[in-house]
Amino acid sequence: MTTQSTTPAGFTGNRNRYYNPVSKIQSLIHNLDAELVQLCKQCTVQKPLNSLNNSTSLGSHFSSYGALGGGGGSKTMGGSSSMGRNHFAPDSIGNLLARVRASSPLPRTITSSPTAPEAQKRQMRNVYRTRVIDAYRNRRIFTVYGNYHTVRRALMRRGWLEKLPASRHAKLQSMSEDALLEHARRGNDYEAVIISKMINHFPAFFIWQGKGQRDLCAEVRPFRNRVRRSQFLDFSTKVGLVGCAEQERWYREDGVCGMSYPRFYRLGGNNLEERMAFIEDYQQTQARSLLLFVREHQPAELISDNGTIFSTTLDFALGKVKKMVRHAEHYSLDDARIKPPTPAEIVENQTFMVQSTDVLKSNAKFKVSEKVMAEYARLAGLYLDQIESLRPDYRWDGSRNLWILKPGYQSRGIGIVIRSSLDDILQWTSNNQNKKYIVQKYIERPLLIYRTKFDIRQYMLLTITDTKVSIWTYRDCYLRFSSQEFTMDDLRESIHLTNNSVQKRYKNKTNRDSRLPKNNMWSLDQFKNYLRIMGAPDGSWSKTYNGFKQNLVAVVMASLDETELLQNAFELYGCDFMLDEHYNPILIEINSTPDLSPSTEITARICPMVLKDCIRVVVDLPKNPTAATGNFELAFEVNYSINKGADGKPLELNGKQMTLFENMPRVRNSPRTRLLRKILNNVKTSTTKKVEKVLEAPPKNVKTPTTKITKKKKLSASAGSSTAASAQPSTQNLTTKLILNPTTRENLALQYTAPK
Repeated sequence: MTTQSTTPAGFTGNRNRYYNPVSKIQSLIHNLDAELVQLCKQCTVQKPLNSLNNSTSLGSHFSSYGALGGGGGSKTMGGSSSMGRNHFAPDSIGNLLARVRASSPLPRTITSSPTAPEAQKRQMRNVYRTRVIDAYRNRRIFTVYGNYHTVRRALMRRGWLEKLPASRHAKLQSMSEDALLEHARRGNDYEAVIISKMINHFPAFFIWQGKGQRDLCAEVRPFRNRVRRSQFLDFSTKVGLVGCAEQERWYREDGVCGMSYPRFYRLGGNNLEERMAFIEDYQQTQARSLLLFVREHQPAELISDNGTIFSTTLDFALGKVKKMVRHAEHYSLDDARIKPPTPAEIVENQTFMVQSTDVLKSNAKFKVSEKVMAEYARLAGLYLDQIESLRPDYRWDGSRNLWILKPGYQSRGIGIVIRSSLDDILQWTSNNQNKKYIVQKYIERPLLIYRTKFDIRQYMLLTITDTKVSIWTYRDCYLRFSSQEFTMDDLRESIHLTNNSVQKRYKNKTNRDSRLPKNNMWSLDQFKNYLRIMGAPDGSWSKTYNGFKQNLVAVVMASLDETELLQNAFELYGCDFMLDEHYNPILIEINSTPDLSPSTEITARICPMVLKDCIRVVVDLPKNPTAATGNFELAFEVNYSINKGADGKPLELNGKQMTLFENMPRVRNSPRTRLLRKILNNVKTSTTKKVEKVLEAPPKNVKTPTTKITKKKKLSASAGSSTAASAQPSTQNLTTKLILNPTTRENLALQYTAPK
């Protein structure tokens, strides 16, 4: 008798994979299945069947049913293999059963038994069910919404099973389980759907979902790619990033945490104070723009005998900037309050705005001498250097006074416009109140590459455990170029917006520099090579990358007060930066659902890498602290469990209240000391419970705080009135002591202890 193997059919040694060896069943029939054993016991078998002793010959008849292969032969079967081949030419179990029934002399009815395909289905179902239970016990069930196939493949390689959303393979999910089992093969869609049906009643332990979706399976604390926070500090929106920039100053630390962000104003609401602050900033920017225009031109180019602009315009601009320097040097909260201008100041501001606009846009001339203009140019340079040293973000401003208007809760460049007129800005925001526009100072002096504007897409990963919040930055990034050359004379989006969703709608300018990429993207290595060619200072990229980390740490720290710190929550962000002329990063915006599609050869390389490394940090690192994290680097870590004890419960402060002037050594005090003690004894709070009950009802006879002691109030508790007895203490002749506030107590002490 051949020893039978105990390994299930189709099992390859790895319970996370099911393999059906249809083409390899050349060995002994596996287990013969309960159906064939039962058939042999119930039926009268012909002589040639009993003479079959070569199990491989019988196995050849069943070779197309892989679920039955792999075991040994039956002890009831023996004989010649050639006789078996001659008798059993049909190679299907159905034909074999029909031949046995036809040759059986017994008149009794044979109980129908399952066919081999049904046995195979049952065996496959058992294998799948085993995998499902094992995945649930090891918390390896995931759900991914959307076409994030890199995430799916990364988890399945780790032995996870997918719980399909309703929209994925919808037609297959409507099929029955038996129909799916007929077509299920290793790794195909039918197998994925049948496993998902079995796993449907189990929760998912990893969920990749959209921002607006409801959080499911919260009771099992799954890995979820969403970190929730209040709308005011949600830095993935324009309005929330403004809120974080306002809070960032409380967390600023040189070299660790600091935000570099263009100044902004929320004009989408009805906040009159913020609107006034913007108008004041616009006028101050106009004054600096005029002085910058004067400094950048020769005095002879700005004057004319027939000039229409008087020197009072320059005096007004110098006075504005000088006042800004004074406020920046001695800033206080009172300076932050915008006071409404007087009628005279309104007239002066309007006159200055009109005349300065004529100079900046119409090239109007000043009616002064060249010597006077040279002195104005010197003073302009002096004041501009002072204010820019105090406010580095003013270095990004040019002489156009341009502002960019963005909808507060939209992305991909939708609804963004650039304006320079104050009236146009206020009118635009008033007409689009529902879009919650913010107004941001436009960077007029960015770093350009071959006369073309660009920005940098940097990735950040935020993870939350039961004790820590970790901020991870990606060491790789890429650049996105505009399709047109940079100019301030044309404010179209094709020139000033570098989003790929915007630039893909435009063709590259024909006379653009040939060294720029045709797909408008550069890798980090290409940018580093450009820095070497241009002779940038050593360590320029290290300086830029450290600036990335400091900006992102500052944003996260500013938002922590309004962040839901849920265990296993994480989120991947796409952060957009620009660089100034000294390679300092400027944070533009942060996207919570970055575009990870392979739109170009650059993104086709980096986006899958980001997702794979994200899974390494989120899934692998908690189980193995030494696991590789790819290009993700831990930039900062916050321990938020300081208020918890060793048992995880909040710490409590327990103690006994101190009692003053008791058990003091008996020494003879001076009359003044004895008088002071007498006063303090009369006004101190008693610690007995009886006195506390009396003090709950203040005495009616006390009229002023200067009353010394109230009259004795007799309290009686009658046995017949239970309500009165419970509300008042039974102690009689109890003297109530007046509680004085600290000011009165101090005045009394000074009065009685003052020298006579």
